[in-house]
Amino acid sequence: MSLYQVNKFLRDINCSAALAERCRTEPDAVLSQYQLTEEEREALKQWQVRKLYDMGANPLLLLVYSLALGKDLRAYSQAMNPSP
Repeated sequence: MSLYQVNKFLRDINCSAALAERCRTEPDAVLSQYQLTEEEREALKQWQVRKLYDMGANPLLLLVYSLALGKDLRAYSQAMNPSP
């Protein structure tokens, strides 16, 4: 996993509302700017925050990313702690 690139992407989304908007409308174009594995790209595109967390992504950056994508805190919490 290219953890640095995942966290860099998540940080960049936090720092730029324009990038966050582009990520919602053109995720492939945005993600192609980062050196990510196919698994990472898919997890980011599919909003698999628990999987990204398990891979080592920063949970605070995952929260900010989720909010930038229009998810609320409840959805984030449920995605991070799925019921058995």
